[in-house]
Amino acid sequence: MGRDDLYDLLTARIAPFASVDGAIHFDRIVRAPVDDETVGLVAEGLVHPDPETRRAALFIFAGLQDESRERLEPFRPLEKRVRELLIDDEAPVRCDALMAYAYFDPADLPAAVREFLTDPWGRNRLQAVRILEAEGSPRNLPSLLSMGVDPYHEESPEDAREWLVVREAARGAIERVAETRFPETLVEEEVEGVACLFHAWDPVWQWAAKCGIGHRG
Repeated sequence: MGRDDLYDLLTARIAPFASVDGAIHFDRIVRAPVDDETVGLVAEGLVHPDPETRRAALFIFAGLQDESRERLEPFRPLEKRVRELLIDDEAPVRCDALMAYAYFDPADLPAAVREFLTDPWGRNRLQAVRILEAEGSPRNLPSLLSMGVDPYHEESPEDAREWLVVREAARGAIERVAETRFPETLVEEEVEGVACLFHAWDPVWQWAAKCGIGHRG
């Protein structure tokens, strides 16, 4: 089945329940039923050679979930395939796969998330930071601290500032997980053509990340 055929079948299956003004809204996909036809289309989409079709399948699977076992179990046979997409050649597919994989609550999810913290694509690192924040566990603080000084620079000109977004997201996550508050931004400076925000505690962040400090003293 060609890309357009399967992509159209996937979206047409969900559109009556999730479409608004011709666009499918993620938070409305859950209104669609989970049946054999939908599961079959998602399964085909996950192995499709076209990356946008793989992304559509992951997007629809995730949108269909409401944290109930009844909606997840029909997709359980697809868990391994979703896991394989975590190392897909296409960065956006990897990003969507991590979101989808988390719904299975697998034992190796923490390891998978930490792998994403070193993904060369900033949006994938951001996805990992958001998952760690959502978990709200102090055990994640060392990893979040390291991302608070995110050293990566994006290869894509379109994402030149993504590393700054990752860094600030990690700092915000630490504030919420550790239930503390860091000083406001003090200085903005151009670094390699990118506006970089510095905080009074930047030396502390550097030291904490280097030493793996994961909690307040």
